[in-house]
Amino acid sequence: MDIGTKEFNEFQSILLNKSKERSNERKKMIELMALKFQMEDYLNSENKHSKLVGDFLKAHLKTFDIKQNKFAEYIGVRPSNLTKLIKGERSLNHELALVFGTIFGNDPMLWLDIQDKNKLYELSKIKSKEIKKYSLDDLINKVG
Repeated sequence: MDIGTKEFNEFQSILLNKSKERSNERKKMIELMALKFQMEDYLNSENKHSKLVGDFLKAHLKTFDIKQNKFAEYIGVRPSNLTKLIKGERSLNHELALVFGTIFGNDPMLWLDIQDKNKLYELSKIKSKEIKKYSLDDLINKVG
């Protein structure tokens, strides 16, 4: 089906009408799934550009029109600490990962894995020369 044809326009109209019929609960579920897929795609990508945990948190908050201060109050953290987390100036801890996972209905490990991917990438840039000196063959030859 080609874009701009009568068939396409009719198909698009049907899809739009169907989307309007969805309940708010269904729409929320679809939004959460889309955000989860974005997070998983980032984790599975070979992308060298770091996307912060905070970038994904901001996307969740924006999608549901939740203000940062309101969210910080709800989860029991100071707004300044939440801002530092969002900017990447503070690390996500396991407790907050559990909270985020519970609120947004995804695996807390997803949040931690994103943080770990970024940390490993940054360390590999900084310590690449030091790390390259290690090898299994070298270890075996020195031990044997």
